[in-house]
Amino acid sequence: MDDWWIEPMRRVFGGRDVVLAGAMAASWTEHIELLRAVGVADMLVVATEGRGAGPAPDVQTVIVEPPPGLSEMEQIHFGDHTLADPPAAVVAALDRFDPDRQALVVGTFLATVAELAGRPLVAHRRPEWVALEDKVVVDAFWDRAGIERQRSSIVELADAQRAAAAVDRGHGTVWAADARNGFHGGAHQTYWVTDDDSRERALSGLRPVCDRVRVMPFIEGIPCSIHGIVLPDGVAVLRPVEMVTLRRGTQFVYSGCATYWDPAPVLREQMRDAARKAGRLLADEVGFRGTFTVDGVAADDGFWPTEVNPRFGAGIMTIARGSGLPMVMINDLIVGGHDLGRTAVELESAVIEHADERRGGGTWRGGLPHDLDVIGRPVAYDDQRGWSWAGPDDEIAGRVTAGSGFVRCIYEPAVTPTGPSTGALATAFWDFIGRETRADTLGLTAALDLAGGV
Repeated sequence: MDDWWIEPMRRVFGGRDVVLAGAMAASWTEHIELLRAVGVADMLVVATEGRGAGPAPDVQTVIVEPPPGLSEMEQIHFGDHTLADPPAAVVAALDRFDPDRQALVVGTFLATVAELAGRPLVAHRRPEWVALEDKVVVDAFWDRAGIERQRSSIVELADAQRAAAAVDRGHGTVWAADARNGFHGGAHQTYWVTDDDSRERALSGLRPVCDRVRVMPFIEGIPCSIHGIVLPDGVAVLRPVEMVTLRRGTQFVYSGCATYWDPAPVLREQMRDAARKAGRLLADEVGFRGTFTVDGVAADDGFWPTEVNPRFGAGIMTIARGSGLPMVMINDLIVGGHDLGRTAVELESAVIEHADERRGGGTWRGGLPHDLDVIGRPVAYDDQRGWSWAGPDDEIAGRVTAGSGFVRCIYEPAVTPTGPSTGALATAFWDFIGRETRADTLGLTAALDLAGGV
């Protein structure tokens, strides 16, 4: 893929000071050389979720540490609130870096604020876009878009058990909270209910955070997503991404994503058709621009959507790294109304070709003990012994980066099979981490691939 995106990025960022705001400090490191290449004058990182795992940015950095004990979603909301009302130390750092308030701000894909201490974000999520992430409104969205879905009920939490009996297909039901306390994802505030114990756990977890729930049948299959990009002239639709959602009994444990899995061709096209319909409706109803994702489950009877996220999903970063596209910055240009010089058809064709040829991804989790602090340490994999730290004679199957309670393993594309789900690799990796550290990651199980993966 050629570097067509450099010129439109240079028009926006060239000669400007830029603030990279939100998330963990280490998450911005990969973007800094890109911004230098398009002529950014100077940069400041404002990290709202701590240092993170991996190399630190080599530019001025101010770090806000979240309070201890927050869940991943609570940490994300803390970061967004910090940008909306930055502490004095952050304001002082911004004023030293940019006293005339002329800098551009690049936020994370979750940013909902339009400015940071008087400095505009290049792009942010509008309230009407965020509202569609609410799990209790999305089924009406599928219906308006003409996307087939599972039967469901939207009820008060107290009525969830009654509603479950009407939609259960024999394997229990999934209860998802409304967005009363803010948007949520990554399997947070979502419960698989099969018996009295799992129902009580769901009620206990949901009472503090919601009023209503969506109740739908549990569907066995591969959790997955399909991304689209809404441009002024149409919707570019990409390839499927496996969402590595593991299980501890009936508890969901979001654990990364990867593009090695291939659903059967007919299911892939069903997913792409759903994304195209969703993108058109997002554009028509709320003036959406940029990247979105349709999440769901690939089952033995097709793809069943569960949520639409009018924003990045983690999977598009995996696609982007394989294709060489700086998707964070490209998305900001689209959302901000800047011309890419590419049509939706051209962008779709180029990205899919590279994403299918160059797979990537792995497994990762936050909220773990701080036993590990490594960058890119190689690991080996054997079907019999599982994962281990790689010795000098071992074939490298992945590389582990860890720190601040976050652990990530990125698989080596040259030795990772394409076609099957990566769930078994992920469960084996977390067994390895559980043995190596104090992390409670032993004994997870993977979803069953019933979708005819190739």
